[in-house]
Amino acid sequence: MLKGYGDKMDINTIREKIPALKNCIHLNCAAVSPPFSDTITEIKNFLKNRGEKANFDFFEWVEELEECRKKVAELVNASKEEIAFMLNTSQGINTVANMIDWKRGDNLITSDLEFPSNSVPWYNLRKKGVEVKKVKNVRGEIRTEDIEKAFDERTRLVALSYVQFCNGFRSDLVEISKLCREYNAFLFSDVIQGLGAVRLDVKKTGIDFFSSAAYKWLMGSLGVGIFYIKKDLIEEFDPPYVGWFSLKNEEDFDKPGVDKIELIDSARKFETGGTSFALIMGLKKSLEILLDIGIDNIEKRVLKLSKYVIDNAENVQTPYDEKKRAGIVNIKHSDSEKIVEKLKEKKILVSARMGGIRVSTHFWNTEEDIDTLLKNIQ
Repeated sequence: MLKGYGDKMDINTIREKIPALKNCIHLNCAAVSPPFSDTITEIKNFLKNRGEKANFDFFEWVEELEECRKKVAELVNASKEEIAFMLNTSQGINTVANMIDWKRGDNLITSDLEFPSNSVPWYNLRKKGVEVKKVKNVRGEIRTEDIEKAFDERTRLVALSYVQFCNGFRSDLVEISKLCREYNAFLFSDVIQGLGAVRLDVKKTGIDFFSSAAYKWLMGSLGVGIFYIKKDLIEEFDPPYVGWFSLKNEEDFDKPGVDKIELIDSARKFETGGTSFALIMGLKKSLEILLDIGIDNIEKRVLKLSKYVIDNAENVQTPYDEKKRAGIVNIKHSDSEKIVEKLKEKKILVSARMGGIRVSTHFWNTEEDIDTLLKNIQ
């Protein structure tokens, strides 16, 4: 176990390493998470060295970037060659939307529960003659059988969130992937509401691409995105945008007027140039902590806590089956926005979504946190 974090699930010790928890009850990781103190320190140290010493240790920064890439790959059971860093989730989604060679009359399948980031880029393709098929939810669930009915011979892609932002429904990516293989279509998933809360195994699920940011369940910062592309597809797809960091020999950049483009044969070809190394180093630290605790340990506690919310709240809009949920529970309430603001005044942080109060339980939350919340929304 990392120094200062106690045993793997010593919740009290871990909570001491999250400064924000001294000031609030945080049940809002589906919006933005509080970082670990060690994550904050990593970012501060980088900026301090830049500010006080004008350090420009670029190649050392790139080494840290590659170590972070390895950590992401470990988390999702990928190879580091399948991972690229971007600015946010939307950039990864737009990368997929714009690198597929769409033909007029092609179609893609999505749902009516998606966050705008996973809707706007797909509907924008209608300008190219691409049809967008919207599968409607049934009591808050996107049923696999309804997705299957939407397929035809012109379906090129299915674009679904792993976990829905509004009510926490978790898609069965394994079964949906099988359908995609049957119809020779690609599977893309916006995984931001699952990554860091529950296990995501890209080999087991069979997804072709995913995109995420780091500031929710991964407990990183805004400004860092993660993009995954299956190794078998890296050569097939060209990046919509390229830069010096996309090149095979990106470190050999002292060559004015480069006119020969040889892209690297990894996901890094989707990275155009310099990134926020400070934020990357912060993410690397967060990943070290989460991986050391263990994603299976984290998932088990996240599911236990979300079940506790469901068992003790009324009018829940989230599935009870733990295979169909993660860390988000939505409690239907006619005056949810007003209640959320009143809770904020009491330093209890949740969000208003889909006509309800969205509660997000990470592994370091407690039953006492939930009890306090529920007492204040009665």
